[in-house]
Amino acid sequence: MTRILFALTPATGHVRPVLPVVQRLAQDGHDVTVYTGERFGDAIAAAGARHAPTTIGRDLPEALVEAWSRRNGAPPPGLRRLAWDVLHHVVLTIPGFLVDLADLVRDERPDVIVSDTAMVAGVLAGRVHGIPTVSLSVSPLSLTSRDTFPFGTGLQPPQGPVERARAAWMRVAVQRGLFRAAQREALQVVAEAGLPRPRGFVLDWAQTLADRVLHLSVPGLEYPRADLPTHVEVVGATARSGPAAPFDEPAWWPWLHAARASGRRVVVVTQGTLATDPAQLVLPALDALRGEDVLVVATTGAPGLERAVPATRRAENAVVERFVPFEHLLPLADVLVTNGGFGGVQEALAHGMPVVVAGRAQDKAEVGARVRWSGAGVVVHTDRVTDAATPAAVLRGVRQVLTDQRFAARARELACEYAALDGASRVADVVLGLAGRGALTADPA
Repeated sequence: MTRILFALTPATGHVRPVLPVVQRLAQDGHDVTVYTGERFGDAIAAAGARHAPTTIGRDLPEALVEAWSRRNGAPPPGLRRLAWDVLHHVVLTIPGFLVDLADLVRDERPDVIVSDTAMVAGVLAGRVHGIPTVSLSVSPLSLTSRDTFPFGTGLQPPQGPVERARAAWMRVAVQRGLFRAAQREALQVVAEAGLPRPRGFVLDWAQTLADRVLHLSVPGLEYPRADLPTHVEVVGATARSGPAAPFDEPAWWPWLHAARASGRRVVVVTQGTLATDPAQLVLPALDALRGEDVLVVATTGAPGLERAVPATRRAENAVVERFVPFEHLLPLADVLVTNGGFGGVQEALAHGMPVVVAGRAQDKAEVGARVRWSGAGVVVHTDRVTDAATPAAVLRGVRQVLTDQRFAARARELACEYAALDGASRVADVVLGLAGRGALTADPA
């Protein structure tokens, strides 16, 4: 029996993709503990693992993240906001997480620590205590590369010597300029933890300091990189295998089957779980598609927000819910309109469904860039300050994806890639193999 400690950022998009791995390992008889926020306790218990809730480490509910950030001086969406987020939500949370993890390492004596790439404390704890680490990439691969522009720009890979030179200049400007404060604070955190100074850019540490990095996606949705380190592997998504779990179908569910039977298109609109202001995407999408011959299913992503959508904004061809299980909904739909959550985009593509991305906050500019690069969808403009889409932009995006069959064809090709890779099994195999190597020396080279 292997003792495994998962350290996961307390956010749905970071916990949910990892739970199938947790369940797989627990079912196979391994001793699994998951350190993350309080609200994920029931889901962790259902996966068969022990939950270790944060105590000193920050556990900020997702619905409050944006308001908290604005109160503390966060800039509008873009590279400056990404740098601010990395400083305040990643770097400055490391000390509290390290305290909690030190207690867990002492009590649980894990053979391996598995963390997501935003939980830098996970790989640092491994270095402090001499434990092997696996870092799971649950967003577009952020590792610095000479074959990409800096993460957060949302720019396609450079082509030709002029673009490559521009990308190289931007990497220096971003790392030494916008991320200067995050880099400085991160180095201070590492020094206080008693570790030697790591080399490289702070945004890369979760990937360069880990023994193995497993990217939870497929090759067709990630940029090719000639300089990809050998310890980094694209393993596929971690969707649960087997039939979808039963759920109580709402009263409007027969409309979906009727739409499919008649050839009427079904458009799913989602706000995700973090950026939940319906004015950013749900309301513009409802307005945009009001006169279209489609059935719209919009999900708000947070309790009570479905009631915040005024009756005057609810078109006759639309329903609004807080949440509908995608494993039931997506097989009956034709296109996903999303603010760019990586998990939702991957679920749609795994079902062979093209996407329309309307969002730039957090990592969403990079998600949209991958969608555009893959040919499986389009990106529509959002406001530079509010990150809200306009009805006209959403309508153009939906019409483009539904009328040009190349998007659906490419999405079906990606679905084959998802079907061919069992991400959960591969992650479990790597974790168990690494745990068998025993303790490592605390050398963050």
